[in-house]
Amino acid sequence: MLQFTWHEDKHAANVKNHKVSFLRAALIFENEIVEAIDDREDYGELRYVALGHVQATVYRVVYTRPDDRTVHIISAWKANKHDQKTYFRKIYADRD
Repeated sequence: MLQFTWHEDKHAANVKNHKVSFLRAALIFENEIVEAIDDREDYGELRYVALGHVQATVYRVVYTRPDDRTVHIISAWKANKHDQKTYFRKIYADRD
C-alpha cells in the first residue's frame, strides 16, 4: 500500500492556484496511470509526472518516489484536453 506525503505550504498553494487538493490527487494511484519521468529541468531529484483519473476527471500529478512505498506529491491540476487524450489513448492501447 502506498503512503502519500507533501509539504503543507505546497498543498495550500496548489489548492489556491489549481483548485485541486493533494488528497484528491493521491486517488489517481487507485486506478491506471500513465507515468513518465519529468525531465524538463534538473530538479536535483528524480521527478515523475502521472496522468490518472478520479471518477470522470483526469489529473496531472507531479511527484517523487523517496522509497518504494512513498509518493511525495509536489503539484497537481486537472489535465488539459491534450493530456486527457494522451491518457485515454495510452490506457486503451495497453488493453489491446
